[in-house]
Amino acid sequence: MSLERDRSNNNRSSRYHDYLIKLRGISCSSTKDDIKKFLHPCRIVNIYLFNNKDKSSGECLVDLQSETDVRNALEKTNQYLESRYIEIFRSTNYEYNFFIKNKGTILWREPVLRMNGLPYSCTMGDVQLFFKNIEIARNGIYITRDMSDNALGGGYVAFVSMDNAYKAIDLYNQKRIEHRYIELIPSTYDEAEKAITNDAYLNSKRFSGEDQDETKKTNIKRSRSNRQSRSDSRDHHYRSVKRRSTSISPRSRTHRSQNHHRQSHSRSPIRRSSPVPNENGEYLIKMRGMPYTVVESDICQFFPSTCQPVRIDIIQDRRLKRPNGDGHVYFSTKEEVIEAMKCDRKYMGNRYIELYNTSIRHSSSSNRRSDTPPHSSRSRSRSKTKTDNLSRSRSQS
Repeated sequence: MSLERDRSNNNRSSRYHDYLIKLRGISCSSTKDDIKKFLHPCRIVNIYLFNNKDKSSGECLVDLQSETDVRNALEKTNQYLESRYIEIFRSTNYEYNFFIKNKGTILWREPVLRMNGLPYSCTMGDVQLFFKNIEIARNGIYITRDMSDNALGGGYVAFVSMDNAYKAIDLYNQKRIEHRYIELIPSTYDEAEKAITNDAYLNSKRFSGEDQDETKKTNIKRSRSNRQSRSDSRDHHYRSVKRRSTSISPRSRTHRSQNHHRQSHSRSPIRRSSPVPNENGEYLIKMRGMPYTVVESDICQFFPSTCQPVRIDIIQDRRLKRPNGDGHVYFSTKEEVIEAMKCDRKYMGNRYIELYNTSIRHSSSSNRRSDTPPHSSRSRSRSKTKTDNLSRSRSQS
C-alpha cells in the first residue's frame, strides 16, 4: 500500500513539478549523468537538459521526489561541477513551461517584459487589468506615447519577481487587450530605460520645434549638394571631352593601359585581404551589442568549442562602472577566426551580437609600395643606358 502511495506521489510531482529546481552555470559539455553525480544522494525524477552548444543558456531543470530532496539539493549551491560553480534555485511550473518552449536557449534574469501590439487608446489601467492577479512593481508600467499622449503600440512592464514574470508570459502571451493581440517578449531594465530616455528626448525636440528646424536644414543641405554635384559633373564632362581631343601617341597610350592594368590587378586582392595577426600573433574580432551583465564565461559559451578565444577584453563604461556592450576577443589561428565569424548576429541571451573582423590594411599597402614591378625597373635601366650613350657621344665630339 505504501509503495503504491509513493508511486502516485512521484507521478503527481513529475506532472505538476512540485519539487522542481533550477541549476545555473552548467557548461555545454555537461551531461545528465554529470548532474546526477553532482546532486547525489538526491532522488531525481527527471532532468530537463537541452544539448544546445551554440545557444545554451547554461541552465537546466530537475524534478525531485520530495521536499527533503529539494532542501538537500539547495545545500549544494555554489559547489563546483567541472571547474564551474553551480547556483541552485527553486523553480515553478511557469518557468518550466518557458524553459521547455524555448529549449533552454534564452537567458532571462530580470523581471521585465516588452509589450508589442498595444491599442492606441491603451492606458496603464488597461495593462493592470490585463495582468490581473500578478503583482507589478511600483511605477513598473511604461507605454510609449507621442506628444498628443496617444499610445504608439509598445511598452514595458516590470514585475516584483521572476516568478511573476514567468507567470505573466505563460498565461497572457498572445492574449487580447480590446481587439489587439499582445506579444510579450523577455527584456531587461536597461532596454526599458533606454526606450524611456529616447522617447523623452524625441518628444522634447518635437515640442520645442527643433525637429522641424533640423528637417528644414537637412533639406536645404541636400538641395545645395545636388546643385553642386550637377555643376561638378558638367565641369568633369567638359574636361574629359577636352582631354580626349588632344593627341596621344600610341606608345604612351599602350604604356598607360599597361600601368592601369597592373594597378587594378595589384589592388584588388588587398581589399579582400585575409586577417592579419597583431604583434603578439593573435587575431582580433570586435563584438558589439552584448548585455551589460556579460562576463567572460558568457562569451566563451557564445562561440563553439572548436574556436575558443585565448584572450577576452570586456570594455567598461567608466561613468556607469559596468560593461558598455562592446568587447575584443583574440584567437590564435586564422581558421578559428573564420569559424568564429560564423556566429555573427547570433543571440547572446535575448540580444543578437555583431562581429567585426579587423584586418591591418596599412601593412599590406606598405608591402605593395615596397615591391616595385619588374616593368618599372626595366624602364629605368633603359633610360639609364640612353643617358650614358648620349654623354659618351658628346665627349667624343
